[in-house]
Amino acid sequence: MTREASRQVIERLRRTRRELYRKLAEQVGASEERTMVNRAADLLLAEEILQENEEGLDDAGSTGGGGGRADPARQKIPAPDWGALYAGGNWEVAGEFFRLPRGGVVKDHRSGREVFVPEAAVRAEGVEHGDLVGAQEKGLTDRGGALYFFRVLQRRELGHTSERVCLVAPLEHAGSGWGVYSEDEESFITVPDGDVSSLGLDEGDLVEVAYMAGDPSSAKLAWRYDPDDPFLHIRELKRVPKRDKKKEGTVPQTEPQDLLGKSVLVVGADSYKESFKRVFERRGATFSWESGFMVGKLLEGKVRRADIVVIVTEAMKHKMPDVEAICERLGRPYVYAPSRGASGALREVLERL
Repeated sequence: MTREASRQVIERLRRTRRELYRKLAEQVGASEERTMVNRAADLLLAEEILQENEEGLDDAGSTGGGGGRADPARQKIPAPDWGALYAGGNWEVAGEFFRLPRGGVVKDHRSGREVFVPEAAVRAEGVEHGDLVGAQEKGLTDRGGALYFFRVLQRRELGHTSERVCLVAPLEHAGSGWGVYSEDEESFITVPDGDVSSLGLDEGDLVEVAYMAGDPSSAKLAWRYDPDDPFLHIRELKRVPKRDKKKEGTVPQTEPQDLLGKSVLVVGADSYKESFKRVFERRGATFSWESGFMVGKLLEGKVRRADIVVIVTEAMKHKMPDVEAICERLGRPYVYAPSRGASGALREVLERL
């Protein structure tokens, strides 16, 4: 491992640990709290071990000690001449840029100090993940925060190594809030309501939503495309204009209505509820849902009113036998589905009914 690769790993460990702390704050008193605390401690220990051994590592592009195991993309790039880069603009902070769902962070090569780069600056300067960026303080905001001028000092074309996942789609409002529908994930990706209000967005506006790979819950509204942007017009031709869409609650008649009059209850799939709802309502079913984390007294009434129950196996775990027992006692058929298996669940339901 090169010194540069070690720093990349350390940064990923820090990002994971920060996200874990955020989730831990929401799980105080929960059964998973101790497991999460132990995991955070393990991440911190791994970070400290890497830092202690960093001095014995080679710089990126060096032929010694690494045995040729370094990232090939980085081996083609010579080690930065930091002295020249600092002198070129008298930068207060200069270092590698790490992409986030919205904006990014420049970590100073000397001190490790981090400066946030707003999304507008990322796009204005064409900054990509892995580029070397300089930051120079230019004043203060109304709240006393520092304002910076940013410049790309060296482009390294490492954007493909970023863990950022983004999708461009029309903004929608569903029962769970604001977001966009991802065809790849087969799910509705929600974004914070504050992101929508701060950008003054309306339903149907074309936006870019981004999150870190494997964690759609971290999704942020990264960008709103200008109505005069040619890209927007190309995208609008590919989607049904908002005014021509069916009103909420109606069923598109392009799908076979083979579940018309049937009530389908999905238990679990907390992160993919909208995907299951969309799939079943398009086929005419009445959709109801129960959280996999809140299985309780209300579940029995929902099972009694349902014609069939879908149990999402990846979300239920130890609670699944309770759901099965209720279905069997009330004589309701049930099928299984993984967390993202809305299409597979539909096939199982059709076969069972």
